[in-house]
Amino acid sequence: MLRRKPTAITVTSEDIAAFEEARIRKQEENKHPEQGQSGGTANYDPSDELKPLPGDKARIVRSREERIGVGRHG
Repeated sequence: MLRRKPTAITVTSEDIAAFEEARIRKQEENKHPEQGQSGGTANYDPSDELKPLPGDKARIVRSREERIGVGRHG
């Protein structure tokens, strides 16, 4: 198995601020669910975890099939 250097992760103050805002917003939604969406999880999208955070640089996002080369001919 090939090995590579670990990826360095840098957390900026913008990342922390975005996290704190999201956490506070989530707490408020949990306290007052009647003001938010009905059901609470109706707005949850599992693919949101794959989207870049607000402070991240935009990068090309490929599907799993594109990454492993399934369906490519040529």
